[in-house]
Amino acid sequence: MPGRRIDAAPLHFYPPITTNTVSQVLSFLQSHPMNSPSKSMVALAVETSGGRGSVLVARGTQVLASNTFKVEQQHGVQLLPTVDALTKKAGLSPTDFEVVHVSGGPGSFTGLRIGITFAKAMAFALDCKVVRVPSLDVLAQNALDLNPRPDRVISIFDAKRGNVFGRTFELRDDHYEPIDDPKERAPSDYLAKHSPATILGAGVERHREVIDEASGISVAGSEFNFGRAEWVLQLGTQMAARNEFTALNDLIPIYIRKPDAEEKWEARQAARAEEAN
Repeated sequence: MPGRRIDAAPLHFYPPITTNTVSQVLSFLQSHPMNSPSKSMVALAVETSGGRGSVLVARGTQVLASNTFKVEQQHGVQLLPTVDALTKKAGLSPTDFEVVHVSGGPGSFTGLRIGITFAKAMAFALDCKVVRVPSLDVLAQNALDLNPRPDRVISIFDAKRGNVFGRTFELRDDHYEPIDDPKERAPSDYLAKHSPATILGAGVERHREVIDEASGISVAGSEFNFGRAEWVLQLGTQMAARNEFTALNDLIPIYIRKPDAEEKWEARQAARAEEAN
């Protein structure tokens, strides 16, 4: 596309659009016939923040086709074929997509890079809009399937080093709204501050001992520990209505803390600079 410029960050830190990624998406587009324009917004929602991925296609908020990846840590292998199959199942063409909602982090560094890079490539090829949805917010909506629904929910990802990426939510008008900012936190102190609450997320099992010792904290269950594309769609649609789209040049994962690879790279650069002096 003439006139379109992508400012790519270093490859091992953030997900730039690579020639290979764009060529794969363009091949995907060329394999489908173009449909006539539709008055309803056709959306793609992608969730790859954890060990289990999911994707769906929708018209408005009506889900037309969806699927969950069954093999953990294979998002990069399964994502494009899954989108291809769902697009055909829904009777759509890739050129119908007007917006891509993507789970943006925090979460698995590898999974986030794959999802964000895919969303960026689709937006680049189709000139469609992108909504980057906070992954902790997506996780929290899983609690809507609990009976009874808890008044307060804490969603967490493992941040390593004994910490979690966490955010707390309260039930308001049939959805969970955040009451604090997503940050890296010491789990024992954080749970004590927000008790009583129900906790869920990919970090629960890693920090189960601390959680079990916390007063007033209940565990939702392992089936609630992974984000779902349907909540990416619901939250993304609300954000789109508020015009909260993400510009292509700003579309990077919400890491909260720098990835380990970046921290190690910076440490090596600092050591070399010190040796040079």
